[in-house]
Parts: sequence; C-alpha cells; structure tokens
Amino acid sequence: MAAIRCTRTTAVTRLAKKVRGQLPEKTIWLYTGYLWEDIQELEIIPYLDVIVDGPYIEAVRDPKLHWKGSSNQRVIDVQETLRLGKVVLFD
Repeated sequence: MAAIRCTRTTAVTRLAKKVRGQLPEKTIWLYTGYLWEDIQELEIIPYLDVIVDGPYIEAVRDPKLHWKGSSNQRVIDVQETLRLGKVVLFD
C-alpha cells in the first residue's frame, strides 16, 4: 500500500476534494490499475463516484465493454459500495 501513497495520489485527492466541493453535481471517475480491495482505505475514496479497478490486460481486451478495456477490470459504484460494505458494480 505504501507504493500507492505518493505525491501524485495526494494531488489527485486534492483535486477530487475540490471538484466535489465546487461542483457536487459532477460524477467523479477514477481509473486505476489497483484492485478495490487494495485501495478502499485511501483518503480519496469518499470523493469518488465510480472506480474502474484492476490492471488493463491486453490478453483479455474487449472493445465491446463499456468504460473498461479488459474483462478483468470492474466498474465499481463507489458510494453504493461504501454504503453497503460490499462491492457494487456500476451499470
């Protein structure tokens, strides 16, 4: 988890907070190569609406998928996932 916490992560968290505060009607997405289970405790999470988790894997690429590039990735509804305490996929 220490590798995830870096200057870039802090900058993106500040941006997400600012967008959420100034434009609360906007939907905030984050594409990450990390799994939800590895990032769910990060400071940025409550400010997000949707996360596309998991690495892009060329071998399972599927251009028919919505919002993600490979079938191993998940499109997660962050707010519902936090509310229910289990991963909820975004439709």
